[in-house]
Amino acid sequence: MGRQRGWGATGVLLGITGALGCSGGAQAPAWAGGGDASSTQGMQGGSGRPASGAASSSGGAGSAATSSSGSAAVAGSSSGAASASSSGAASASSSGATSGASSGAGGSSSSGSGSGSGSSSGAKPGSGSGGVSSSGSTSGAASGSGSGALPGDAGTGCPNLTGVDAAYARWPMPNPASQALPNPSSYTDNGDGTVRDNVTGLVWQKVVASAQSFAWTDAQAYCAGLTLAGRTWRLPSRIELTSLIDFTKNPGIDATAFPGTPGGKFHWTSTVWVVSQIASKPQDAWIVNFSDSGLTSNGAAQTAVEYARCVSSPAAGPLPMPLYVQVGPGEVEDVQTRLVWTQATNMTAMTPSAAATYCSGLAQNGHTWRLPSIKELATLVNDNPNIGKVSPAIDQCVFADTPANAWYISSSAVGSTPWAINYQDGFTNHSQTSGTVRCVH
Repeated sequence: MGRQRGWGATGVLLGITGALGCSGGAQAPAWAGGGDASSTQGMQGGSGRPASGAASSSGGAGSAATSSSGSAAVAGSSSGAASASSSGAASASSSGATSGASSGAGGSSSSGSGSGSGSSSGAKPGSGSGGVSSSGSTSGAASGSGSGALPGDAGTGCPNLTGVDAAYARWPMPNPASQALPNPSSYTDNGDGTVRDNVTGLVWQKVVASAQSFAWTDAQAYCAGLTLAGRTWRLPSRIELTSLIDFTKNPGIDATAFPGTPGGKFHWTSTVWVVSQIASKPQDAWIVNFSDSGLTSNGAAQTAVEYARCVSSPAAGPLPMPLYVQVGPGEVEDVQTRLVWTQATNMTAMTPSAAATYCSGLAQNGHTWRLPSIKELATLVNDNPNIGKVSPAIDQCVFADTPANAWYISSSAVGSTPWAINYQDGFTNHSQTSGTVRCVH
C-alpha cells in the first residue's frame, strides 16, 4: 500500500499565533516554524510509495505592487468593484502594476465589511519564446463584472508569493502530443547531453544513469556541481519535473527525448513538503515516479535515496502579483500559464466521461470549456500555503470552495484508469473512478 502525507479533514495547524484573514492582518512568514498539527499525517492508499521503498509500476498583470498600513494589501486587477473583509476601506487601482492598501488598525474580521473600487488597463505579463515573461503588457482588457478585484497574497489561505518564484509554472504547461490538447510537448536534442523543452524553455539533463541516486541534500549538491554543457544546474521543483510527465504511458516520460530513464526509484524535486518546516514533523520532499506513469507524491523522507535529473534555466523573475486576474464573472486567468479557470467547483462526484460532458456543456460567459488534464490541474497547487491552514493547497482566496480533502477528476488516463489530484497537498493518483470537477478553457 502506498502512502501520501495528509492532514485529515481540516488541514489546520494549531499553536500558530496571529491567525490571518484573506484581506487583512499581518502576513506570517511563509516558512515560519512552531506549532503543531491538528491531526496526524494519514495514509493515502494506492497512490504513493510501496512499502518496500521501491517504485511500483502498477500502482492503483506585470508585477503588482502592494502596500500596507496595519493590514495587508488588497490587489486589484479588474474593472469591477472590489470588496475587502477589513475594518477599514480598501482601494485598488491598476495600470500595469496594481497597488492597494486597507486602512484601519489591527487586522481583519470575518464579520467586518469594507468597500473599494478597482480599475485596470488590462496590463498582463506578455508571452515570449519558450516561456512567459513577468513583465510587459497586452492590449486586451482583463475586465470582469461580478466581484472585480481578487484578494492579494495576505491572510490564511492566500499564498505568500514572496520568494517562491519557481513554485508555480512560469510557462504554458505541456500536454502529451498524442492527446490533442493545448501546448503539445516538443523537445530538441541539443547534441551535448542536454534536451530543450520547446514549450517551457527549460533545458534538461538528457540521461539519468541508474547509479545517479542520492539522498535529497546530496541530490541538490550533485545538480549544483554539474558542469554539463557549460550550464548552471539545479534540482527541479515539483511543477518543473511535472512538466516532463507523459501521463498516458509507462514509463511516464518521452522515451525518445529522455532514453533509458531508470525505474525502481522515484525522482527527487527540490520542493519540500510544507509541513517539514516544523522540526517535529517528518522531513519530506516531493517526488515523481516515472515508472508509475508520473505519479506525484509528497511522502519521501529526505534521507531516502532517489534519482536526480537536473534542470537549467535563467533565474526566474518575481512572480506576478496578482497571479490570477478576473476575466469574467466566476472565472480567472493564470497570467503565467494563460489557462482560464472556473472558480467554483462542481461538488458532484463524476466519472471522467460525465465530467467532460459537464464542462463542454457549461455555458458560463459564452466560453468553450473542457475538463483539464492532470498536469493542468497540478499548476494550481500551492506549494507554499500559510502554515496556519495548509489544506487545501491552492489559492483559497481565489478558489474559495475547494475542499480540504477531495479528488478532482481530470481528462487524463493511463490505460483505462483516470488520473485525479487531491489539493489536500497536491498529490496525484490514477485509481480514482470519479471526482469533483473544475473546468478550464
